[in-house]
Amino acid sequence: MGAGRSATGAAIAGLAVGAALGVAARRRRAYAGTALGGHRGRPVTVTTGDGVRLAVDIEEAGAPEPAVIFIHGWVMNRHCWHFQREALAGRATLVFYDQRGHGASSAGALDACTVDQLGDDLAAVIEATVPEGSPVVLVGHSMGGMTVMAFAGRHPETFAARVAGVALLSTSSGQLNGSTFGLPGPIGRLAPRVTPLMFEHMLARGALIDRSMALKSRTNLPVTRYVAFGPRAPREHVRFVSDMASATPTEIMVGFFRDFLIHDKLAALAAFGGVETLVMVGDHDRLTPPAHSRRIAEALPGARLVVFPEAGHMIGLERPEAVNRELSALLDRVTAAGTTG
Repeated sequence: MGAGRSATGAAIAGLAVGAALGVAARRRRAYAGTALGGHRGRPVTVTTGDGVRLAVDIEEAGAPEPAVIFIHGWVMNRHCWHFQREALAGRATLVFYDQRGHGASSAGALDACTVDQLGDDLAAVIEATVPEGSPVVLVGHSMGGMTVMAFAGRHPETFAARVAGVALLSTSSGQLNGSTFGLPGPIGRLAPRVTPLMFEHMLARGALIDRSMALKSRTNLPVTRYVAFGPRAPREHVRFVSDMASATPTEIMVGFFRDFLIHDKLAALAAFGGVETLVMVGDHDRLTPPAHSRRIAEALPGARLVVFPEAGHMIGLERPEAVNRELSALLDRVTAAGTTG
């Protein structure tokens, strides 16, 4: 009798999985050919404790899989996950949101442009968008990865209770104040001193800079090409990223850059114990070089570290197939752990 019920349950589960995979395949076919940044889901607004309104975009899935929350990086927005959205459509409930001051989200005060505040914002997004009891997988790129670390450090009980998996892409747990941005020799040695002064100069002229969007876009394009991408990046992808950066207010860009200089979340990684963790980086990353990802992986002995050759900072765009395979495998591991647990 028990064996019969087990066999029936397994058959039902198999049918459910097959149906979910069929839905996922249909959604991926429907997405084919969609312009970069063109995907839209169910819009939701999440209001943070200090009144900032976060623009959220949800793609529901019928399968009983974890909810996957995507957290974008500095001067990006939720549309930078274009290829990940296509690859995982129908596989799980997908939640995308614009960080404060980015994309369609409101900004709040300049002194709230901190990674710690972003960690609190993520806690609000989880509470508002994921039903209690549903496991969560967090996928953070660059500043988004820092956001995940801040959330873990500031809300360890919630992190332990809700988070089943984490993917950290092109990010850092600290020590960014010495960054050379890949510049060689004396120029590289000067970069840590000159760059903060340059950003403060930009902040003082932020209103003027943001009024000249055409000039801002032309200026951003070569900078984006150098700092965000590895060799042979498609021009379409470079412009897509440059346009997102150009649309981010100068005050927001500088406010978070200031906080990066004191960012230190190595201790927060202690909360990741027992959580399936994936760390990915490009070996040509000039913003958060591979040494930063290796430092994270060393602090998390059970983490999987993947380094993509000849890829820069925007690995989700540069190496979408490989990144998506790794994310799908992470979901498989999280699902298997939940089944056996």
